[in-house]
Amino acid sequence: MNFPKDEPAVCRRPLAEKPKTDDTPPKQAAPPAAGEVQSGKTVLLNWCIMLVGFCAIALGAYWLLG
Repeated sequence: MNFPKDEPAVCRRPLAEKPKTDDTPPKQAAPPAAGEVQSGKTVLLNWCIMLVGFCAIALGAYWLLG
């Protein structure tokens, strides 16, 4: 409800309309080229993550079948 003493809104736009943002994608580091070797720490970390994920899936299946 508008009252006569209310000041008009400065900017009105529909809720669905959003202000424009920068559409350029962020710069990403180039993936290693074919033939390049990752460092040992990176490989070890990847294996640890895979093993933890596999164990989580196995424990979940054991619990569901259990």
